[in-house]
Amino acid sequence: MVGRVSAISLLYYLYDKFLSMKAMQKNKIFKLPRRLQGVQPTLIRQIFERALPNSINFGLGEPDLPTPNFMREEAARVTLEEQNGYTNHAGLLALREKIAEQYPHLDLQPNQVCVTVGSQEAMTAVFLAIVDDGDEVLIPNPSFPAYENCVKISGGEPVFYRLPAEQDFGFDIEEFKSRITPKTKVAVVISPSNPTGKIFTENDLRQIAEVLKDTGIYLISDEIYSDLYFTDEKPRSASEFYERTIIVSGLSKSLSMTGWRVGWVASSQTDVVKAALTLHGFLAVCTSTISQKASLLGWTTEAEQAKRDAREIYRRRGAFLVDLLNKELGLRGTSPEGAFYTMLDVRHLGDDLAIAEKLLNNRVITVPGIAFGTEAKGFLRLSFCNTEERMTEGVKRMKEALRES
Repeated sequence: MVGRVSAISLLYYLYDKFLSMKAMQKNKIFKLPRRLQGVQPTLIRQIFERALPNSINFGLGEPDLPTPNFMREEAARVTLEEQNGYTNHAGLLALREKIAEQYPHLDLQPNQVCVTVGSQEAMTAVFLAIVDDGDEVLIPNPSFPAYENCVKISGGEPVFYRLPAEQDFGFDIEEFKSRITPKTKVAVVISPSNPTGKIFTENDLRQIAEVLKDTGIYLISDEIYSDLYFTDEKPRSASEFYERTIIVSGLSKSLSMTGWRVGWVASSQTDVVKAALTLHGFLAVCTSTISQKASLLGWTTEAEQAKRDAREIYRRRGAFLVDLLNKELGLRGTSPEGAFYTMLDVRHLGDDLAIAEKLLNNRVITVPGIAFGTEAKGFLRLSFCNTEERMTEGVKRMKEALRES
C-alpha cells in the first residue's frame, strides 16, 4: 500500500513538473504587444527588397542627385577637426535658430524646435506625444503608409479622408469635414503630397483652418517636400492659417540628404514640442552631431542654389516621364506639382498589385497604388529620381512586360 501511494505521489509530482515546463515554454513564446500587432514593413519596402539585380527603380522616394559638395566637405572637415559628442537633446542651438527662421510668420523661439533623426522620427514622436488610446487621426487617402502605422503604434484610430482619384487626387473640403467626429484629435496634411505630387492650395488650407477653428484638433503639416515644387510659388504652410499646427520637415529631399537623418518638429504649440523632445531624448538622445553641424549650411546662398537646381532637374524629369508614358504605353500619369512622383493610371489593365509584380519580374520597380490607400487602387506610383536614359529603359521594359499580359 505504501509503495502504491509513493508511486501515485511520484506520478502527480512528474505531472506537475510537466505542466510547469509547458507553462515555461509558453511564456517563452514571443508575442507582439497590441500596439504593434498588424504593423508591417510598408509594401514599398517589401517590393524594393525583392527586386532583381539591375532593376530600374521607379519605386523608392529617394533623390538620386548627390548631396552638394559643400555639405559633404563640411561634414568631412567637422569629422576631422572637431569633437563631435552629444549635442543638446533638442539639437544645436544655431541649427534650431536657422530652422525657426524658416517660419517667420510663427516667430518661433529655439525651444519650439526639436531636431530629429529625419522627419520619420519627428512624425512618430509627435503622434506619440499627442495621441491617446482611442483618439481618431484624420489621414489623407492616399498618403505615405507610415502615417497609418504610426497612428496605430500610438494607440490611435486612423480615419481616412479621400483625395478623390476622379479629381486628380485634389483636396475636397466636404469629404474632409465629413470625417471629423468628437473623437478626432489630429488631422494630417502632406503638401506636396507623397504619393500624388499634389499641392494643397492656399484656399484648401484656409478651408481646413476654418473647419478646425475652435475644435481643439491639432494639424500635422508634413512639409518634407516643400522645397521641391514646380509651381510659380513655394507651397504655403498650413501653419500660416491654423495656430494648432505642428510642422514636420527636414533636409532629406531638398538637399539629397536622406542618409544624413536631419529632420525637425517646429510649432508654436510649445507643450507638444516639449513632449516630442522628451520622447526624442529617450529614442535617439540626439541627431548625429556631424550631420547637424554640416546642416548649418543648409540655408546658405549655395544651398538655395542647389535647391533651385534640384527643382529644375526634377521638373524636367517629371514632364519627360509623363510624356514618355503616354507616348510609349498610351497611359496617363498625373502631372506633378511637387515632390518627384506621378500616379500612373492602370485601372483598365487590371489589378495594380498584380501589374507591379509583373513589372518587378521584368526588372522594373514600381509601387502599386493600394500601398497608399484604397483611393489609389488601380494606379502605380512612379518616382522620377532617375536620369532620362534610365527612365527610357524602364518604360521600355514596362512596355515589354505589359505586352506579354
